[in-house]
Amino acid sequence: MATSPALKCPRCRSAAEYHVTVEMVDLPVGKIDIGYCAACACLFEHVRGTGTVYESTSWPPLCRTCRQPVSFSAVGPESDQIVRYACRDHPDERWQWHRSADTWTRMG
Repeated sequence: MATSPALKCPRCRSAAEYHVTVEMVDLPVGKIDIGYCAACACLFEHVRGTGTVYESTSWPPLCRTCRQPVSFSAVGPESDQIVRYACRDHPDERWQWHRSADTWTRMG
């Protein structure tokens, strides 16, 4: 089994958690690694071929157990700026997305 790429947070430069690699074959982009930094609550994309990093991503976080993307579960009752996500098969794997700050926080 191949080892996961070592990712660094684009904000604080500390080691980040690897989530998944996406490969764009129709566009000449190549492999894109998705990472998460718990310290900065930053979910980001890292383009392997160019080293370019995008702090915002359209890919949701993955469940640590089944490695599947978490799904929308609710809009936070305290604010419409907080959107909640959870794994369908592992309800303890919960996330919050703060829309205005574009930050992700693992809740479970």
